[in-house]
Amino acid sequence: MLLALLLVLRGDLLDRWQQQLPPESPNYFLINIATEQVAPLKAFLVEHQIVPESFYPVVRARLTAINDKPTEGNEDEALNRELNLTWQNTRPDHNPIVAGNWPPKADEVSMEEGLAKRLNVALGDTVIFMGDTQEFRAKVTSLRKVDWESLRPNFYFIFPEGALDGQPQSWLTSFRWENGNGMLTQLNRQFPTISLLDIGAILKQVGQVLEQVSRALEVMVVLVTACGMLLLLAQVQVGMRQRHQELVVWRTLGAGKKLLRTTLWCEFAMLGFVSGLVAAIGAETALAVLQAKVFDFPWEPDWRLWIVLPCSGALLLSLFGGWLGARLVKGKALFRQFAG
Repeated sequence: MLLALLLVLRGDLLDRWQQQLPPESPNYFLINIATEQVAPLKAFLVEHQIVPESFYPVVRARLTAINDKPTEGNEDEALNRELNLTWQNTRPDHNPIVAGNWPPKADEVSMEEGLAKRLNVALGDTVIFMGDTQEFRAKVTSLRKVDWESLRPNFYFIFPEGALDGQPQSWLTSFRWENGNGMLTQLNRQFPTISLLDIGAILKQVGQVLEQVSRALEVMVVLVTACGMLLLLAQVQVGMRQRHQELVVWRTLGAGKKLLRTTLWCEFAMLGFVSGLVAAIGAETALAVLQAKVFDFPWEPDWRLWIVLPCSGALLLSLFGGWLGARLVKGKALFRQFAG
């Protein structure tokens, strides 16, 4: 079961996550763009026939209070660091409004619904931030559903235009590029202070790390499986005398060697099939939990588990049962060995 679970996790879930990404999703991010660089950067991208996502202003600030109540002591990860805030008059297409009204007006803000639930923030509540230069506050007037796996710029809070003018700000954008490194080299040379994030390379590196970890775990699982097989063999060897005596009784009652060997073969094949079926149920249950709770995927049963595991278990243990049957019914010499 563990071996099958690792094999599926190593390949299918990561591939499935990548396949869920929109085919034209950005694979490069540009961050730390100064305000005076926005116009020449747009011209550079247009020159290379690149259509970027929107340019987003970014202001870093810490959420310090909700309705004048300090957030100190709250363990939510969003409160333990500075957040990236932005302002937009146009709602991002991948941020549907689930409550309230868009756009936010002066002294108002739109909040991500997941963070609002975790912090028990409702429409009409006031959130207070501490930026680099001053404290500022806003009333929550809308909640947005954010797809964090879209590989697009996403924000917990979106303010109206002009609300963050008193704070230091930079810009970010993203785009898709698959035509070699020439343009990227020129981009780095022309805009050396802008940071370029290669999402494709990051995903590839994550996949390699997961594969290395899973291979190490597979070795451990194989060793555990081998120990289990040896334990099964030892248990069978312990019961050899009793099983041989049962076969002698069946021989006395007229059962032939072929029938006895077939009976043992079927017994172990059925045992292997049931064991494989139990392993498939366990692996499928674990995958369903991981898909729903960790990867946030809709559950899809893996039919290969229900075929490969029972059939493999039946095949392996039937071979073992055939070998055992040949030993037990091979003749009088073995009977004398057990009788002695």
